[in-house]
Amino acid sequence: MVRNLVFRMCWLDVEDDDVAHVLGRLHHLQSFELVNGEFMIITWNEIRQPFREALLRLIQLPSLSRLEISLICDFPITAFYPCMNLADLTLARLTRPTMAVSYEKDPSALEAAPQLRSFTFRLNSGPYAMHLLNARRPSGACVLDFRNVRMLSVEADKEGDLVAIQAFIRVTEKLETLDYAGTYQDPTMPYHISLTILAGMTQGYTGFAASMNASSLSTLRTLRLQHHIEDDQQDPLCGLCEEISIISGRNMIEEIFLRVIIQTDCWCKTGSEWGGLDAVLSRGFPQLRYVSLDIDICVFSPSFSETALQDKVNEIPRKYFPWLSSNIQVTYNFSASVHWV
Repeated sequence: MVRNLVFRMCWLDVEDDDVAHVLGRLHHLQSFELVNGEFMIITWNEIRQPFREALLRLIQLPSLSRLEISLICDFPITAFYPCMNLADLTLARLTRPTMAVSYEKDPSALEAAPQLRSFTFRLNSGPYAMHLLNARRPSGACVLDFRNVRMLSVEADKEGDLVAIQAFIRVTEKLETLDYAGTYQDPTMPYHISLTILAGMTQGYTGFAASMNASSLSTLRTLRLQHHIEDDQQDPLCGLCEEISIISGRNMIEEIFLRVIIQTDCWCKTGSEWGGLDAVLSRGFPQLRYVSLDIDICVFSPSFSETALQDKVNEIPRKYFPWLSSNIQVTYNFSASVHWV
């Protein structure tokens, strides 16, 4: 009996009636990953109707609790109406949400929304996720209930993603783990494309702590943060210190994992800019027991010694994190690596 399915859909599958027939024989799926194997966006309405119906039947199985969908354009939000036992949802590169599919005659469209426990959106899915958050059933109820999400994982690649991130942080009332990744760019520097930056953002972590639902302040235990920056970034922590100072003294955070990936073709910041995090965490985080800081530096066309940069980076914990380095109640893990590209 198949309970977990990862289906990498390609156009040959879509045109093959045998594949649709096999999918039609699955009745007890608990986990379903619908992945576009073409590595390019597939438009939902361009898929043959019998195949769309086969996929919808799997997505809407009463047994299904975990669903991941990626690289699909025009995937209908109304397809989530019957997903009454869905608890874990991941969206990646979903674009142009639509309400095209009608369930007006389906009683499930009038039922209460499923209460998600885990939600992830990444790879430019912020606008779709925002549409999903605001969409309503014919009865006026939300399509999916995000209030009880315990694990929220978000990725910001564009400025518009920040709006969605703040909205989801605001709506969750029992958040336990926040996984937040982003790519940031200095607003004072001209826009340009690098190896990983397709659309730079300028606001850093601005707004994430201020958006926190008051109820989640007593439940949030783990912060997992990651950001990509360039060497010209004025603040290598992207406004993180200012944000978490907002919840100082009003939180129950136990673990903080921070990874900073720096791309540079010149010397990057290795000084007191990093020390603000130590100062903020030294007050108002009574439950803090573990902090991990991982700095990963990728150097292009270097004009300086790799050893010199590595030595400077290795001095950061001793010079700029005195509280964490000496605190016997908080385990502090620091790692840094320099790669010549």
